Amino acid sequence: MALTFEKAIQECDGYEKILLLGNGFSRAFDEKSFDYSSLLEDSPRIPFYIRRVFNTFHTSDFEVILKKFESSSRLLKAYDPRVTTIDRLNQEAINLRDELINRILEIHPSSQNDIEKDRMFNTLVFLSNFNKIFTLNYDCLLYWVLLNREDFLKRYPNKEIFEMDDGFRPYYNELAWKEKEKQNVFYLHGALHIYKWDYGLVFKPQNDGRYLRNIIKDNIYNNKYPLIVTEGSSKNKLNKILKENNEYLSYCYSKLNGIKDILFIHGHSLDKKDKHIFDAISKNLTIKRVYISLCSKEKYQDKREKADTFLQTENVRKL
Repeated sequence: MALTFEKAIQECDGYEKILLLGNGFSRAFDEKSFDYSSLLEDSPRIPFYIRRVFNTFHTSDFEVILKKFESSSRLLKAYDPRVTTIDRLNQEAINLRDELINRILEIHPSSQNDIEKDRMFNTLVFLSNFNKIFTLNYDCLLYWVLLNREDFLKRYPNKEIFEMDDGFRPYYNELAWKEKEKQNVFYLHGALHIYKWDYGLVFKPQNDGRYLRNIIKDNIYNNKYPLIVTEGSSKNKLNKILKENNEYLSYCYSKLNGIKDILFIHGHSLDKKDKHIFDAISKNLTIKRVYISLCSKEKYQDKREKADTFLQTENVRKL
């Protein structure tokens, strides 16, 4: 039987409460802007022969294919500079990089100024019911919402609000991920504003007054690609997280495996593409109860059956 969010929170009084966000969280803000699952699948300008390259390497990760083009071009140039394919590979890399930028610009709001403050504040109040936040979304919405904490406290100085800590700290002119112990916000599939750079370090940009979307665009032009999991299947997603030297992603996933007490799943369709997430939850015997939100368009029984399929636990409740 379904129950209200407020009632569920009351039932969990005294326990640590964890929140796992799916794409429904973002689409509740803007159905059109955040209605995407894969940058590749939604890119109509990518020709069939380039899609064939993605399929050959069993990936939908732009960065992987861009690096394939670039390394192949260097190999051919070293082998025989007269090969005409070199120029074509270089051009394909440029075209693909531009398409990645175009897709991000098309689907993502330019800045947090596009979202009303009251909606930001209401979301902060919702998030403040939890001790840790995990998200499967790689858009910047959660990041923007959490940046509004100080503005919220100026308007409502007597209210407690979630204090975000994503583990990033000042490092020269940027922010580097290096404070794991205090981290309570985890991007399980990466995020558009997070990128890897020299020596394997993971960064996010400093706020320098520019629109974040423009910073992401400039980063891509400078070969600083977003650290995001865009793979289509759960198996390939887990492979990217654990087997491709992604310390940030593997750390976040390990923290999900180690959660305890109460888990709320909000805005997720329980699609099999995220089976690796549900497996981590099902195997965790320290989770006492799992609550799963229902969209008004969803049928209770359909969601119940999905939960029974992917979450092999007796402690599942539905909101």
